[in-house]
Amino acid sequence: MPDLKPDIEGFHKALVTSVNLERYGPDDVARDFRQVFAGDDIVGRRVLFMILTWCGEYDVSEDEDPESRVPPLDPALLQRWAGKREIAAKLKAALYADLTTSPE
Repeated sequence: MPDLKPDIEGFHKALVTSVNLERYGPDDVARDFRQVFAGDDIVGRRVLFMILTWCGEYDVSEDEDPESRVPPLDPALLQRWAGKREIAAKLKAALYADLTTSPE
């Protein structure tokens, strides 16, 4: 079992240094997302499901208010709602990206 002691600084440093953004393009993102989330490993699909649920894509509670998909009127809540929806849209865009076209 992995060590679960939080090393936030080390984790953050590992994340920031894990990608050279100058050489990591949209096709690379799409391939990585498909490998992690759409492969044969059920864990990737479960993690993606939870992330999209947190972003409001899936209603998992029977008590869920049908109005929860309607943008709130309060500006602070609206900003949070829109941010979650944008993350979900970016995740889906990476997963559904067309990798058959070649760069010009």
